[in-house]
Amino acid sequence: MTTQQKKNDIWKKIVEAQRVVLTTHVRPDGDGIASELALYIILTSMGKKVFIVNQDKTPEMYAWLPHADTIHSYAKNGPWNENNIDLVVLLDCAAETRVGSVYQYIKEAACILCIDHHENSIDDDECYIDVSASSIGEILYKIIPGVEDYLDHDVATCLYTSILTDTGSFAYSNTSEGVFRIASRLIECGVQPAETYRNIYCKKKATHFKLLSRALGLMKTESSGKIVHISLPSSVYRETGADEEDNEGILEVVRGFKNIELIILIRQLDAHQVKVSLRSTDNINCNALALLFGGGGHFKASGFVLDGEVEEIGTSVISRILREVSERKWM
Repeated sequence: MTTQQKKNDIWKKIVEAQRVVLTTHVRPDGDGIASELALYIILTSMGKKVFIVNQDKTPEMYAWLPHADTIHSYAKNGPWNENNIDLVVLLDCAAETRVGSVYQYIKEAACILCIDHHENSIDDDECYIDVSASSIGEILYKIIPGVEDYLDHDVATCLYTSILTDTGSFAYSNTSEGVFRIASRLIECGVQPAETYRNIYCKKKATHFKLLSRALGLMKTESSGKIVHISLPSSVYRETGADEEDNEGILEVVRGFKNIELIILIRQLDAHQVKVSLRSTDNINCNALALLFGGGGHFKASGFVLDGEVEEIGTSVISRILREVSERKWM
């Protein structure tokens, strides 16, 4: 099946459904949330009954997006009773289980489709995967026939937010000529770039800066100075009063350090789990590193979750990553 045939097939299945559930990965980001909302608006305009159901709440930095108040936090007995659902669409999910507790609800659904730009573990017949795409927003723009017919201010704002956040405000290497063309078209539809940027990145709480200060103070480098790692145990979050959303932006600040080739951020998610985020420049394959621990993502941005506490497993995780980078001669 050609790429165009796959696009047509996936969109045909979506259009044929009347009651649709949209969901994304746990701890949803701008790409997942904004693409859910864009598709929600489009499908609702077609007269379909659409529910957005995520395990975790929408971060405050995305709560301003059009129709963000329609997003449901997962509850077993919600209005989206599984017996009445024609279709589930996973957005920005590399595996069905990445949707967290929502998986228990959708796993028996008759049809589950996936639209993603990560290497994926879901049945290929039910997926549209484009690893060259910057974001789900870019994919939706390309996959929806006659997309121009739906580009009102709200849809354009959501698609633009998806692209903006997953390209690092158009700073990452996934920012192609085509991405700029799409962004330009969305601006023609009424998107305000400066306002959108401010809504996302310029309304951070004091706790974010307290956490950032502690993170920079705890930053360590290996001998070459090209790999940095930061470990944030639960005590740091208690002392600063920071929460999950306050982590946003820490990696981007550390990226600005001269000669950095790999960043390892290890932080306590809750009493039982640790999140490890990896970011690299040109040579180090973060996805390959994350796969060693059961995670995944992109070449330059990946992550994984492990059971335990930062103080107990952080050192061994860092040592394993450093050893792997050395053995693969990535530096």
